[in-house]
Amino acid sequence: MKNKRIFGYTLILFLTLVVSGCKDYLDTSPSTDISDELLFNTVDGAQTALNGVYNYIRLRNTDIEYGTVIQFNNGFDAASNDLIVRNSMGQMQVYYAHNTAETRADANLPLQVWTYFYTVINNVNLIINKVDGAEGDEAQKTAIKGQATAIRGWAYFYLVRFFQQTYALAKDMPGVPYYDEGGTTEGKPREAVSTIYNHIVSDLTAAIDMLASYDRTYKSQINQSVAQGILAEVYLTMEDWANAATMASTAKAGYPLMTEAEYQSGFNDWDLDEWMWGVHQTPEQNLGNGSPFTLWANQSRGDRWTFDFMYVNDRFKDLFSAEDVRNQFWFRTDHGFWTSDKFRDASDFYGDIILMRASEMFLIEAEALARQGQENEAKQVLWQLQDQRRAARSTGSGSALIDEILVERRKELYGEGFAWFDLIRNQRPVHREGDHPLKPEIPARSWLFILQIPTNEFNSNTSLTAADQNPYDGIFQP
Repeated sequence: MKNKRIFGYTLILFLTLVVSGCKDYLDTSPSTDISDELLFNTVDGAQTALNGVYNYIRLRNTDIEYGTVIQFNNGFDAASNDLIVRNSMGQMQVYYAHNTAETRADANLPLQVWTYFYTVINNVNLIINKVDGAEGDEAQKTAIKGQATAIRGWAYFYLVRFFQQTYALAKDMPGVPYYDEGGTTEGKPREAVSTIYNHIVSDLTAAIDMLASYDRTYKSQINQSVAQGILAEVYLTMEDWANAATMASTAKAGYPLMTEAEYQSGFNDWDLDEWMWGVHQTPEQNLGNGSPFTLWANQSRGDRWTFDFMYVNDRFKDLFSAEDVRNQFWFRTDHGFWTSDKFRDASDFYGDIILMRASEMFLIEAEALARQGQENEAKQVLWQLQDQRRAARSTGSGSALIDEILVERRKELYGEGFAWFDLIRNQRPVHREGDHPLKPEIPARSWLFILQIPTNEFNSNTSLTAADQNPYDGIFQP
């Protein structure tokens, strides 16, 4: 049976998105022959195809729960321990409440995640497969192929973490199907987690080489530093501490940490030097009500629409000293929760959205060094970040130092899409205290952390059997 439901999206459809900027409906009929003819005769056509992929990655979508990596990052941060979603309209409760079976195969979330990332993969595969034969400048072709290869590694990294337990536990277990040919409609079986990670590392390493001379025009594009940053996070998840530390140190070069004023300016301007990768919004290309700025209950959008329901837990707020630059919390007496001014929309209501910044690299490097027992070196890296944020320096050692670094990750990166994956890779539970209105308990290594393979995939992919499905509940026993 042909797997057209998942893999039918083609580059010709991405071109429609590039032109219109706001098309919400995608036909799933394949048209790869037209794509080959129109797009890959010239390097300019291949560049247009790549631009379409970037546009799809940040696709305009007024649904705040599903649609793109931006929505998933916000949602799965809310699914963890530090953020609160006030149940004013019921939205985002699929993440925060953990009571609607949204990780189950027949639910919407697994299908949304699966379709989004495999659509990206299918289309960058077409670029990778075809760009070498295009007429035009060789350096531009190399840059296009390098970006497409990095995007493929990035997309598989998300997929394998969503659909299987963390690498240290599950490297020999089934991961996700692997495709490296564009236009694929025939379903494949699940590859081992270790095999998927080997492909990811290979893609990102190759991309780093191909992007060595690439000077990007916009921060929405992946350059060598961003590819290095993705690979640093991959190595961290693989517990390859030496490579994680080295790659993070290399990636952050040339991206100085934000000043106090810059950090407190609203996280809406990708021109800040610390920002490595981001999404730019304009009146023609924007996320509308799907923008993350509409979530936060900080009343920063004036008379513009806001959902007014993202807050922070009081126990999380208490982790910040009064002097900490990041202590931007205030109490909403009308709703009875603490909120944050970290994310505030730009004055034109088209604020830029963060995907990667240098502080993450500092934290990866510090953690990886500490886990190798290089505690003095780890503290020197960590203290650079803590001093810049006017936070107390961490002084612990051993497991205490690791815990302090993980807390620093929570404090620095909340709302940026790391909390859920940090719980999974560190085998920590969902355990909420303080003023959370909902306090579900999800034990470490619970299968509720992991999405089931969508029912649609089983219906269309004859390479899968019932034995390939992830459990829905229970605790994984290594």
